[in-house]
Amino acid sequence: MNFFYLCNMKAMKDIEIKINKLSPGLIGELDHYLDYLVNMRKNYKSRKLKQDWAGGLKDIKISALELQKKALEWRQK
Repeated sequence: MNFFYLCNMKAMKDIEIKINKLSPGLIGELDHYLDYLVNMRKNYKSRKLKQDWAGGLKDIKISALELQKKALEWRQK
């Protein structure tokens, strides 16, 4: 047996012990929450990082330092 399997089995046993301590109403809530967690992972799709914004400010003739100073001014207003 590998280490991950043993850790996973211990976690499952710990969760089982906690579930056995819950009232029937809380078990229903737990079931809904588990459904939420499972569906949340299914709906998440990894996408390739888009950088279509790159070069969007190339028309602006201002240095990075000047832009930082402007940003500081805008935050202080």
